[in-house]
Amino acid sequence: MIVAVDGPSGAGKSTVCREVARRLEWSLLDTGAIYRCVALVARERGVDGDAEACGQIARELDIRFVAAPKGQRVFIGTRDVTTEIRTYETTQCVNHVSPMAEVRAELLAIQRRLGRLGHTIVEGRDIGSVVFPDADLKVFYTASAEARARRRMKEFASKGESLSFEDVVEQIRQRDETEYHRACSPLVRCADAVLLDTSDLDFERSCRALMDLIARVCREN
Repeated sequence: MIVAVDGPSGAGKSTVCREVARRLEWSLLDTGAIYRCVALVARERGVDGDAEACGQIARELDIRFVAAPKGQRVFIGTRDVTTEIRTYETTQCVNHVSPMAEVRAELLAIQRRLGRLGHTIVEGRDIGSVVFPDADLKVFYTASAEARARRRMKEFASKGESLSFEDVVEQIRQRDETEYHRACSPLVRCADAVLLDTSDLDFERSCRALMDLIARVCREN
């Protein structure tokens, strides 16, 4: 069974999907982490503005997800990049790299291969519309820009990174504008996707909402 979870940055997809996958003992595919790996390497090589070079990085990407007691670890080859791909600098870089058609085309096969390894929750931006249009369940997470900014502030603060609330809100709105209107695989809510607005939901209620949807589909099938 494949559950496709889409939605804008900061809507709570990653943390909720991680916890629900753990509770159900399912696999989790965080496609955003894959794009972040490409962005990290591209930034380190100084080619994050070169679509062809970024596409080459995506084509050669040796990425692995490894289960760990405190959550999934992400490796590029033998290098653990779990923390590096979540820094502010990488987040800014991925905003430029992820819309590149060359990158998205190369990563599509990787996502489909990893997503079909068992019962899997796949989360990202174009999972229901492009990667797994035949998913058993499609869910679209959303939240207000302000709610998402508050979550981002906590995430960055935990890493010792200090940013103003207004700056984070503006960055989120700019990223939304890019993701919803990009030419290649824009962020869309599929007609058959269930909408979940997490603006006023705490973590546990967000998890329960997704688990209830999965349970319903399992009963129907």
